[in-house]
Parts: sequence; structure tokens; C-alpha cells
Amino acid sequence: MNQELYFLRSTEQYLAKELLYYAANLDKCDKSLSDFPELKQYEQHFGSYNGDVGVYILSNANIAGAAWVRLLLNGKAYVDDTTPELTLSIKPDFKGKGIDTALLQQLFIETSKLYSQISVSVRDIPSEIKFYEKLGFIKCENTQHKSALGVDSFIMLKKLEKPNEEKEVKHLEEECFRKSYS
Repeated sequence: MNQELYFLRSTEQYLAKELLYYAANLDKCDKSLSDFPELKQYEQHFGSYNGDVGVYILSNANIAGAAWVRLLLNGKAYVDDTTPELTLSIKPDFKGKGIDTALLQQLFIETSKLYSQISVSVRDIPSEIKFYEKLGFIKCENTQHKSALGVDSFIMLKKLEKPNEEKEVKHLEEECFRKSYS
């Protein structure tokens, strides 16, 4: 399977909107993004604000998923004014192929240039909790809330390591900034 990672830029904001549908698990119910106006903040004008960082992945020339962070003052995973919230979205046909981990590992590298930690709202489902724990997220106490679909959820937090100049870190190539999928 041929996979390529790219930066999610403001000109590709439509991808954030399209993929937010899957991130919110709306593909599993009879709802659309317009039914949840509180979700709009996760995608609206993505890339236009300082601190928006995102990556998306193509698998055999098809958009498979994306992961992005942005600072939100009233998001589901709000921790403080300096911690961005993570959104992870994988299209159903690409789940179970390690794409989520590849996206997040690259996003952690890119995000660590700006932030010391990131937060995520996680549904209280053992497989989801285990996935984020494997990536170094820790559950925050007393953060229980309901997801947009009314599922019990809570906040998890990951401390990011600052890139070490001596350690070889694979950053996305400058060429990725110039490429765009349309």
C-alpha cells in the first residue's frame, strides 16, 4: 500500500470539514455536521489561525485520513489556553491499517515545535482508551463529559518531546508544502 503524508494547509480546509464527519462518528448514525453546530469550531477556517497544525495521508492516491490540532477555548478537550485539541479522523475503508498511528506520530513531531502538550476527548470505550494510552496519553481526572452523540467521554493529555537537534527526526519535506490534493 503506497502511503504519503502531507501538511494540512488552509487551502485544504475542505478536507478538515469532510473528515470531521468521521472523527465525530457521524457515519455511524443518521446525522450530519449541520446537526452539531458546536463541532464547526474544529474545522472552520482551519490553517488560517496561528497554531493550527495538521497532516493528512493519501493511500494509493485516496484520502485516507487526517489528524490536526488547534487551540479552542470551548472545545470538548479544553485543558488550558496553551494546549491544543487533537482531532483524528480515518475513513472507514482505511481503518485497521495503522494509518491512525502513522498520522499521529508525524503530527506529534510537527506539533512539538509549537506546543508542550496536546489534549483529546476520548470516548469511554476500552479499545479507544488503549489506543491513546499506547501513544503516551494519560487520562485527566474529573473530566467526564458527553460527546456530540451523547457518549460518555473524558479528556486525555499527551506531553510532547521537543525535537532534539542531534536526534534524527523525520519532518515532512518542504515539497509537501507545495503539493496539494484536489
